[in-house]
Amino acid sequence: MKIAKTVAALAGLFLAAGCSSRTAPAAPVGKRIAEGPAQFLSASPDGTRVAWLAACAPAPGGGKAQLACALLVAPVLGGAAHRVAEGVAAMDGAFAWGPGGSLAFAVGGDLFVASPDGASAPVRGGTGVAGFAFAPAPGKALAALVRSGSGARDLAVWRETGGEPVVLARDVASFAFSPDGALLAAIAGVAPGSAGDLVVLAVGTEGKAAAAPVVVARAAGEFRWAPGATRLAWLEGFDPRIRAGTLASAVPGGKAVSFAPRVTSFELSPAGDQVAFVRHVTEGGYAASLELSPSQAAEPATVTRDAASFEFSPDGRWLYYRSGCAPASDACALFRAPATGPGPTRPPERIADGVTGFALDRWRPDRLVVSFARRDGVGVDLALWSGGRLVPLDGNVLAGSARFLAPDGRRVAYVVALPARAGVGVADVP
Repeated sequence: MKIAKTVAALAGLFLAAGCSSRTAPAAPVGKRIAEGPAQFLSASPDGTRVAWLAACAPAPGGGKAQLACALLVAPVLGGAAHRVAEGVAAMDGAFAWGPGGSLAFAVGGDLFVASPDGASAPVRGGTGVAGFAFAPAPGKALAALVRSGSGARDLAVWRETGGEPVVLARDVASFAFSPDGALLAAIAGVAPGSAGDLVVLAVGTEGKAAAAPVVVARAAGEFRWAPGATRLAWLEGFDPRIRAGTLASAVPGGKAVSFAPRVTSFELSPAGDQVAFVRHVTEGGYAASLELSPSQAAEPATVTRDAASFEFSPDGRWLYYRSGCAPASDACALFRAPATGPGPTRPPERIADGVTGFALDRWRPDRLVVSFARRDGVGVDLALWSGGRLVPLDGNVLAGSARFLAPDGRRVAYVVALPARAGVGVADVP
């Protein structure tokens, strides 16, 4: 059987590297470009640099639960790491890359931008910041949630990442740029005890008045854009206690389609024509049912009844998902199914077992980096899945840190978690 041969080949590769068990580290094919503990690794849009947080310690006045870190940047091809800032919060989203290689970060609630040469400057009006993001290329805008005079959060935009900001919405809980960077979706008008509305706003250009917002849904919760299309999906009637709601989707200004209640996670395909979601069901026993439907019509079909993470491939052909997880463990089987849904003549393909996570190559959609559980619990083992086979990359890797690098996905960056060889690694992949 092809899958059995693939798993056997992977085990053989690990043993050939001098390992006595599947969970021992593979012979690393990557090299460390920086040493020392690291977390929250991110890569520049052109793939030439990586940034991460290190040397984290309790933030002054913040207690042991709040950590502040140093923000470091290093070239992927080698060279000394540059310390950009101190006091950056230890959290996902604490810094963000811009399309031109600029790096935004917040220290003490104030927003800064570092240019590609490493020089940092405060952003005018960027105080009391609670979240920020650059517009995707070719856009140049920077958006952030800033504290208003009443203590609420306003959505502010710097259209050329300079000058004074323009406030597009008030009392905002969250926001996200559209894939082309021309629009912003936001949950606005939030008040104590009630959810806000999902609105879409034009980013606009310097010197022009902002257009009126388009209300997409009332009392909405979590939302996201399709990765390559102007279509939104969101949760209505959102219950923050269980992070669940009724899934719906629409293009801004269009008629919404409602799919299912009790949905906790969802993804749109790159073109926005399919939606995948996990619905919690009790019929036939409790299950976390992974379902697929065309986004323009509510026609859900079940893929599996015990889903974990899932994601569409960048070309929109496949839905990758983890299922059949071991009890009290994050190790699951990894599958892929046609993005339009499996069927009798096209069943799901089982890729590997013992998988804790995966990262897709957006330049070569049939490749992915797979993370395998380790019995010693020190990070994960990393392998490249390409051409139907698995090739070990490294062991003791920080879970969730691996990512393919631009411009062609021929390098993978990751963080090594084992204290004896902690650092940032980069591997060339075929």
